[in-house]
Amino acid sequence: MGVATNDPCNVGLLKELAFHLDRTVVPVGANTGDIRRLLSELEPKDTTATEGQDAQNQRDAEALKRAEFDGPVIRFVQEKLTDAVLQGASDVHVECTEDGYTVRYRLNGVLVPQRVDRALDAASVIARLKVMAGVNVAERRLPQDGRLETNIAGRKVDFRFSSLPTHFGESIVARVLDPKALRLGWDRLGFQPEVVGRIKAILERPSGLFLVTGPTGSGKTTTLYTAVAHLNHPQRKIVTVEDPVEYNLPGVQQVQVQEEIGLTFARILRGVLRHDPNVILVGEIRDSETAEIAVRAAQVGRLVLSTLHTNSAAGALNRLVDLGVPEFLVRDVLRGVLGQELVLTPCPACGGGGCLTCAGTGVGARQLRAELIEV
Repeated sequence: MGVATNDPCNVGLLKELAFHLDRTVVPVGANTGDIRRLLSELEPKDTTATEGQDAQNQRDAEALKRAEFDGPVIRFVQEKLTDAVLQGASDVHVECTEDGYTVRYRLNGVLVPQRVDRALDAASVIARLKVMAGVNVAERRLPQDGRLETNIAGRKVDFRFSSLPTHFGESIVARVLDPKALRLGWDRLGFQPEVVGRIKAILERPSGLFLVTGPTGSGKTTTLYTAVAHLNHPQRKIVTVEDPVEYNLPGVQQVQVQEEIGLTFARILRGVLRHDPNVILVGEIRDSETAEIAVRAAQVGRLVLSTLHTNSAAGALNRLVDLGVPEFLVRDVLRGVLGQELVLTPCPACGGGGCLTCAGTGVGARQLRAELIEV
């Protein structure tokens, strides 16, 4: 069968289409405008919908088809995802604006604007990302979460996808989950040797609660993963409860929270306690129920590792008490609190103005400032 395409040399796409259609596909050259016009003519008319809703449905359908069939959109999105990974970005931001859209990478904790193709409209770029993440392309009124995977530099790289409806359209954030970029090992984190020694001493205790605090993006998850890697041994059973599971840790049982089906931190923790774990990692203590179960687990011979949102390490005890855990229980099980913060120094080449050396971020180096309180 003949298929109109503006990219007849894209053999991979044609083979994939032939596989799904279960027939031979012959490419027929056509420009993008003609393809979009033909697709729009094929759209069924909904006579029961209001005029405004009908127009919106038409735009959503066109955006989906453009994202699936437009070679330039596919190439642009792949180019940006690849570039983000190769530059070492932690997040990719795609945001609708009044006159189009912007793309920014978070590099060294700083958002850096990137070049965009003004010939492509925001709806097509966002629809393509939604298709890759497996979420509802037509849903633009509610936030959505997903996960997408693509091949970059000969390896598979995952991205955690999140969409948010805004005034001019949708805002998309794709968190880069590149296993190659995961820097496990105390010597790679940047802690002082004296602090590392004290952390290891806490981790070698058979039970108790060890917390890591700090602002978003300060590396709390990496620190906890490093702690798990340090403790990972065939003689220990380690179970993690995460939202979401960001990296696969060999030899560790990892469970992902799914609140939409009632699989919450607290519910998973109750199940974990019946699986005879030695070490439990809780991605984040968010509510009173999770805090209480984590403390109870630490009380009965488990080592519990978790993160807590406080401004400093000293505020961890008060935060747990605010969540409803009795103070005497906190003092009984708490073994230590690590407060960490990334400190950015200006680029020595440009003094913070932005240059090729620092990829336009103005940042020279990232230093990890740590405060450890032992209880």
